[in-house]
Amino acid sequence: MSVTETKTSASPEMLKLIEAKRQGQAHSIDELSWFINHLSDIPDYQITAWLMAVCINGLNEDETINLTKNMAYSGHVLTLKREADHVHDDHEGDKENCHSIHVNSSRGFVDKHSTGGVGDKVTLALAPILASLGFKISKFSGRALGHTGGTIDKLETIPGFKTDLTMKQFEKQIQEIGIALASQSTEFAPADKRLYSLRDRTATVQSIPLIASSVMSKKIAGGADIVLLDVKVGSGAFMKDVKTAKELAKLMVKIGKAANLNTKAILSNMDQPLGSAVGNGPELVEAISLLEGNCDNDLYELVMELAGTIASTIEIDDVIRSGKAYVKFTEWIEAQGGNMSKIKEATTAKFFLEYRADSVGYVKELDALKIGQAIHELSYSPKADGSYDIDNAAGLWLKAKIGEEVHPGDILFAVQGNDEAALADTANKIIDAYLFSEHKVKKPKLILKRYS
Repeated sequence: MSVTETKTSASPEMLKLIEAKRQGQAHSIDELSWFINHLSDIPDYQITAWLMAVCINGLNEDETINLTKNMAYSGHVLTLKREADHVHDDHEGDKENCHSIHVNSSRGFVDKHSTGGVGDKVTLALAPILASLGFKISKFSGRALGHTGGTIDKLETIPGFKTDLTMKQFEKQIQEIGIALASQSTEFAPADKRLYSLRDRTATVQSIPLIASSVMSKKIAGGADIVLLDVKVGSGAFMKDVKTAKELAKLMVKIGKAANLNTKAILSNMDQPLGSAVGNGPELVEAISLLEGNCDNDLYELVMELAGTIASTIEIDDVIRSGKAYVKFTEWIEAQGGNMSKIKEATTAKFFLEYRADSVGYVKELDALKIGQAIHELSYSPKADGSYDIDNAAGLWLKAKIGEEVHPGDILFAVQGNDEAALADTANKIIDAYLFSEHKVKKPKLILKRYS
């Protein structure tokens, strides 16, 4: 029986765990190992009771680390082929004609995770930049969740792009071009899938130990050596306050270190959308623009910050300016069936509506949550069967962000999409996210904290 299948009869052993956690007692390594190994034998209502007890009384660091490791090894763990940098002497013994040749060089396997934010298209640019620097990018991504966009959704804007890869295809692509990104596989950390489905239905999602173990169990199972974490905080993030975000970031770094992973985390500001674009198609276009060397906003700052934790600024700039990062992006997209020549057509909307300022002032606030919700509604139209019709070309281009001065006639933003009637309503929602001031406003700090 798989961990996603359930029984209905109560487990006496599980009852003891629930009682212990209800009283605030810590679980032993053996107890947590038993729990995950017997997850398929435990009914939903007992797991839910335990999850609620954890939400109330928490897990200590040791418990969280042990739970994470057990979850990671509840399914397939990817063992990526390590190719050590070595020297081949093709004229052994002949010092004058000896040539040392470095082959099969790799700077490590990298996985990156964001806790989710509005306009967050960082992975689309960061992955090819790091791959062009010699790192191997191994990443499984998710779809849109609530008001935040999903990396998979953005990539599927590209005609032909395949996100459903077999493990053999995934590993082969990493070895051949240094980068592979696929939709989350049920083979990895199935215990997390079971627990998360119950958390999502029982108001037990917002628990720092449970969030940390969920994220890091999949990173361990994904086989990376280096894990980059972008913990977002603010109105457009799932973490609304800095204190909670700091707690999550520090805990995930500790879990990573306990699993011998080079783990680095940053706290980034999500009180306003990241970059200029919001929406699947526009965000893809902005990420490509960065790779072509045309982006110098906060998106570029965040990409440079994350890449800079494992590489130098000089070499990062070099692969962008030289076009190597864009070439790697093209190589990656085509390897997964994407048609680069059709991206422009797929991201061009039929209708475009600009909204202009009617007075002088400074942008004081730009509510990321309101914007994320508005663009999600514009892009995703629910159908009777519970699925969605998706307009990948729909989205927003921000021209004025917090701290910027505007004058009458200046463009504040532009919305685009293939449903003309919906654009005016969306524009009204976007302008409602703005707050202006007569006085000069300081631009917000993007990077709030670093952990390693």
